[in-house]
Amino acid sequence: MVWLLLLALVSVFGEAWEITVAFTTDLHASLPRLPALEELLQGVDLILDGGDAWEDPRHFTDESSAWETMRWMAKNGYSAMVLGNHETYLGPRLLGRILGEASFPVLATNLRADIPTKRWALLERKGVRILLLGVLWDLVMVWPGWEIRDPLEAILEALKDAPEYDLFLLLGHLDTERAKKLVEALPVKPALFILGHDHQMYEEPLWVQGVPIVQAGSFGKAVGLAVLSESGLKSYRLVKIPKPAELPGPPLWLFALLLLFLWGIRV
Repeated sequence: MVWLLLLALVSVFGEAWEITVAFTTDLHASLPRLPALEELLQGVDLILDGGDAWEDPRHFTDESSAWETMRWMAKNGYSAMVLGNHETYLGPRLLGRILGEASFPVLATNLRADIPTKRWALLERKGVRILLLGVLWDLVMVWPGWEIRDPLEAILEALKDAPEYDLFLLLGHLDTERAKKLVEALPVKPALFILGHDHQMYEEPLWVQGVPIVQAGSFGKAVGLAVLSESGLKSYRLVKIPKPAELPGPPLWLFALLLLFLWGIRV
């Protein structure tokens, strides 16, 4: 009889809490594609990004693209992002200005630099204190006066210094193999590891020692949705965006210059 009562209570009340996380990765200032993501970002508890959101030389983004992408993220209620290597290509001065105006924390737990990034963010949703850390590594432009530290060492120090929390989430902008080794070495495991950098589209989480690693591709092609509870990852799905708008290609003058260059070599 007691067990039946307990089962009835669980079925009625379920978990004590559930946190729904939406995330994007490697947006690369893909402005024509961003509006298609907006509906999927509504009604969730956290919106996170895995880095490389504001810059991409492959489709000739510029300063205005970086500003416009950051402001789109702010308008749509992003909770936090991790700094990506492409953000560092903007240079300390421009990047510092954009970071200073961002309405959400930009995490760089393992970067020491005179720009307004954060070692961690502590957010509260539904009475749950959520600790967010974010590390980056591969292909980072380390400007004079900057220091990029070992991600594991920096995370361990941040966990020691951070305030009390109920839920630990990790953002990382680094390749998958490095991320797997990082998880294996961490004595405190995150409930979710949102990864960016190598543009993988994980339709199912990559599980490493009980930690779900997730990634949502690149250029606004998908949004990830994860539901977390006290018992861990409750559900996960990757929603692909059908027929995303094409990004602008290289301008015609670039092809003209290339043709002139080739013609000059032959002459």
